[in-house]
Amino acid sequence: MNDHPFNAAVCRSGPCAGTAGRLVPLLRAATRRCPHGVLISAGCLLHAPRCRAPGHDSGAYLLVQPCDVDRRPSGTAIGVGPVLTGADAAAAAEWLAFGDLDAALLAPRLRLDVKPVR
Repeated sequence: MNDHPFNAAVCRSGPCAGTAGRLVPLLRAATRRCPHGVLISAGCLLHAPRCRAPGHDSGAYLLVQPCDVDRRPSGTAIGVGPVLTGADAAAAAEWLAFGDLDAALLAPRLRLDVKPVR
């Protein structure tokens, strides 16, 4: 069980919607095992050109923000994705439920480089 507080936002819009349908139930179950975890369904998280390409399934994306028990951010957001397969969804959910929110513990294919935007 992950006892590190976090907010996890999963994109459920545009090309992410199809894959998010497989990912959300696994993330929901993982978050329930975390006493200070919150799962958020969101619109587009990346605003990347690939997200606007018609008919393009870019997989689902997840941003995980470590925080304290009062929900104040306590570290850099961790990008996860693209989640393309059931195996990817299971790996992302397992990392969220049992990890220490270290991006290095994610499967390399699921590590998304997130650049802070001001």
